[in-house]
Amino acid sequence: MKKTFLIYLILALSTFLNAQINYNTAKLYKDDISAKLAYEMQEDGALLIDVRTKAEFKELRAKSSINIPIFYAKKGKRVFNKSFLREIHEVSNKNLSKKIILICRSGSRTKLASNLLAEQGFNDIYNVKYGFQFDWLKEKLPTQK
Repeated sequence: MKKTFLIYLILALSTFLNAQINYNTAKLYKDDISAKLAYEMQEDGALLIDVRTKAEFKELRAKSSINIPIFYAKKGKRVFNKSFLREIHEVSNKNLSKKIILICRSGSRTKLASNLLAEQGFNDIYNVKYGFQFDWLKEKLPTQK
C-alpha cells in the first residue's frame, strides 16, 4: 500500500512539474517586442490589434489600432470572446502570413491571444511585451480616443 501511494505521488509530481515547465516555456508565436518596434512595424503595414475590452479601448488606444477583445467584461468577470478567432481571420483577410501585432494593457492577455493565433496557423504574430499602459504610453507613441 505504501509502495503504491509512493508511485502515485511520484507520477503526480512528475506530471505537475512537466506541466509547469511546458506552461512557462511554451511560446508558439514569433516574438515579444517593444512598443517602439510595434509602432514601426505598424507603419510598415502590420496590423496592430488591441485585445482589451471595448471600454478600455474607447478610453484611449494606440493610433490606428483595431479592437478585437479576447474577453468581454460581464458582471465584473472576464468572459472569452467566442468570435475572437473569426474576427482575426476577417481583418487579416484569412492571410495566415499577415504580420499581426497584439497589444493589451500590460502584455498578459496578448500572450494568450498570440498563442491562440499561432495554434490556428498564423505564423507572423508578435506580442507587445509590456503592453499599452507600461510601454506604448511610456514611449509617448501616438494615441487616439
